[in-house]
Amino acid sequence: MKRPPATSVMRALSALLAVLLVLPFTWKGLTGFYAWLSPLIMLHSAFALRSFLWMNAFAFLVLLAVFLRKRWFCRNLCPVGWGCDLVSSLNKRQGFTYQKVPDIGKWLAMFSLGAALAGIPLLFIFDPMSLFHSFFTLFSGSMTWMAIALSSGLPLLLAIHLFFPRIWCSKLCPLGGLQLAMADLRSLAGRITGRDNPEKSKPDQGRRYFLASGMGLLAGLAIPSFLKLPAGSWIRPPASLGPERFNYLCCRCGNCTRACPTGIIKPHMSPGNVLTWMTPEVSFRSGYCLESCNLCGSVCPTGAIALFSAGAKKQLFMGTAEIRLKDCLLLNNKECVRCREACKYEALELTSGINLLQVTPVVDTGKCVGCGACEVICPAACIRVMPIPG
Repeated sequence: MKRPPATSVMRALSALLAVLLVLPFTWKGLTGFYAWLSPLIMLHSAFALRSFLWMNAFAFLVLLAVFLRKRWFCRNLCPVGWGCDLVSSLNKRQGFTYQKVPDIGKWLAMFSLGAALAGIPLLFIFDPMSLFHSFFTLFSGSMTWMAIALSSGLPLLLAIHLFFPRIWCSKLCPLGGLQLAMADLRSLAGRITGRDNPEKSKPDQGRRYFLASGMGLLAGLAIPSFLKLPAGSWIRPPASLGPERFNYLCCRCGNCTRACPTGIIKPHMSPGNVLTWMTPEVSFRSGYCLESCNLCGSVCPTGAIALFSAGAKKQLFMGTAEIRLKDCLLLNNKECVRCREACKYEALELTSGINLLQVTPVVDTGKCVGCGACEVICPAACIRVMPIPG
């Protein structure tokens, strides 16, 4: 019996590990770890934010590996590529090739990275790691048509391989395209240093790369004037970027949704504007934002939710609590101080009015971060955390 190559075994084990880390277990900071391995996501984030997240070091090591070994990530780690090859093996046309099809993924990667320089990472939601993690986000929210549509990338990709075996990995994948570009860069370095024979090397594609990235840069500069944010606002996780940058930079991987210990982070399902679809928003139906938790920032691979410490949450304002006083038990001559006891930020005070026997709860907006503890605990359901305007 013919033994499978070692790379196939390694990629199968890698795919199993990727699935385990994306399932709703208590992985904490390791939730959705494979999103941190994508050099394409890493470069998009670095270009758009003009900064480097420390967890991006894993993707940087992968980038170094693909520079030294052509498509190393595809052949050893990619769970999507493993699934595509598995489905492709069901097609009897195993000898079918795509030699006449251009390397579309390469130009998509260059175009999208060019747009990222303008702060608009256009196509990194088509990174295979984004598609992989987005699929599992479907099980974290409502089964609406929009959630199904935006989570169908991976199943659709696998279905295509029944008819066009290996088309994604060989020609369309932008992460694979980035790895091909790295191979071209290595070839160029070899020609410059004299290690490669110039006659056997491929023609320099620098002009095409410059053109593709330049077009992406122009698109990134022009797109914000055409796509406007909706008028409404939502409560975002703590340390989220401003609305415009957040919606562009979020890759819809769902890591924050799966990592949240109280389950308050959900995919945004409102059909009002495509820019907000499936981005994370906070709902306090099942709990509140724990004062000791910073997992959403720890697992965000793009920096849409910045990395923060639990001690910094006193300065991270998600919203502001508002009290409907007419329904408050205190103003209806009933004893209740649950909101004040639940607030860990000392943002709720009880003040006396003309009637010394009657007190009124007052929110200190300078201290209230909108964690939702008071909203969840209120027996009269008269407290609601409102998003900060803008």
